[in-house]
Amino acid sequence: MAKYGMLIDLTRCIGCHGCTVACQARWDLLPQVQFTKVHRYEVGTFPRVKGGVVTTQCMHCDEPPCARVCPTGATQKRADDIVVVDEQKCIGCRYCQQACPYDARSFNPQGNIVQKCYFCYDFVEKGQQPACVETCMAAARIFGDLDDKGSELSRAIASRKAVQIKGTSIYYVPPRNLDASFLPADFREPGAVRIWQDIVHPGGKTVMGLAAGAVIAGLVINNIKGGGKNA
Repeated sequence: MAKYGMLIDLTRCIGCHGCTVACQARWDLLPQVQFTKVHRYEVGTFPRVKGGVVTTQCMHCDEPPCARVCPTGATQKRADDIVVVDEQKCIGCRYCQQACPYDARSFNPQGNIVQKCYFCYDFVEKGQQPACVETCMAAARIFGDLDDKGSELSRAIASRKAVQIKGTSIYYVPPRNLDASFLPADFREPGAVRIWQDIVHPGGKTVMGLAAGAVIAGLVINNIKGGGKNA
């Protein structure tokens, strides 16, 4: 079984947003929904200012908190390390959004479901590449099997001295002297996940029912996160 991951070479990325648009087209997303995002940054002081881009998406975490808190089992991590959402099981409670440390999930109000990057798993199963990889004119993205040391991905990680975002399936080749703070942080499970597991999840499922427990979970975590931001 393959263990899929992706390398994003920021020394090649030109910030064209092609990855974002190709993803939206393949998954028929709403205009405001972006599985892949392009962030611009600037470093230095005038007149010596340099800029660049960092792209982000679902990090396909080794131990995804979104899957741990999902009350219906809609979010699951597959054996090939791809984290997916079964939209038929999703009840739109949005708790996974609160649990995600990378803000990588989007709510679709039309379907009342949460969506995210799926590494185009159904296309990969047919031998194709994710849409973002296929469309990248700068060849800044490489997708493949991390367990296959002879794969293009594994060879690129080694030869380009890529940096792994620890606890995830994503690697970056950062530009020289890029401050690490511009990259996604190494994985850390949000403290809110423990609230769900220890308090809300048992009570919500046994006393109030599945959907009600999920709603209460969302309210509790929203209040906790809101308080943290104001602190």
